[in-house]
Amino acid sequence: MTNHRFERPLLLLTMMSLSFACGPKQDPERPRARDPEAGTPGGDKRPAPRSDDDVQIGGLMGTIDAAAVEKAFEGKMNQVRSCRQSHGGGLGYVSGTVQFFFVIGTDGIPTRVTLEKSELGQHELEACLLGIARGLKFVKPTGGKAEVRYSMDLPAEGDQPKTWEPSKVKRAMSSRAKEIAACRVGGKPDSFTVTFYVLPQGKAQTAGVASAQDLPEGFAACVAKVILGTTFPDPLGEVARVSYEF
Repeated sequence: MTNHRFERPLLLLTMMSLSFACGPKQDPERPRARDPEAGTPGGDKRPAPRSDDDVQIGGLMGTIDAAAVEKAFEGKMNQVRSCRQSHGGGLGYVSGTVQFFFVIGTDGIPTRVTLEKSELGQHELEACLLGIARGLKFVKPTGGKAEVRYSMDLPAEGDQPKTWEPSKVKRAMSSRAKEIAACRVGGKPDSFTVTFYVLPQGKAQTAGVASAQDLPEGFAACVAKVILGTTFPDPLGEVARVSYEF
């Protein structure tokens, strides 16, 4: 599946679907959205040519126009900037890609939204962005409700953090496994990824959580509290970002 990005002064945006990619450039190797006018195998009808403007994104059920999805987010860019200023302001290294997963109902209103992936490592900022995503309204999908993935990049506003492999913090994370497990509600979520930044002297500054599952209320804040109370290896004068999967 191919990603195509849409440049903005502050943000870099990407939209994807479960089974189709979107964007203005046609790739001969990329699968196309199903054309309802196409004939059945062995029939006389052949698929009509599709122009760039007709490209759609969709899931296992319906399809939705890529430009319409982008437009829904474009109208919220001021809110996105406000989220970043409120929860990431002053921490220029807080940056990276977030990926939302939507199930969009037949009326264009999302019935489910999750923060599926995130490199931001700041749970309050992530919650703010998720709130914006949950409040979006899209055009009505064609052919039933649609599943859409939408990615957004927030570039660093200062020095880029260096990346650590998970093995770098494995011992420290293992020592807090029970506290992190206690943050789960009814054993949920089954799996998640925590991303955080380690500053000089081994202290974590911020932490965030992403999961393909719905996160229980307060779960991300609980995990972040455990992380911020943990001592990690010293990045020796730099800021290190690490993502650790559970």
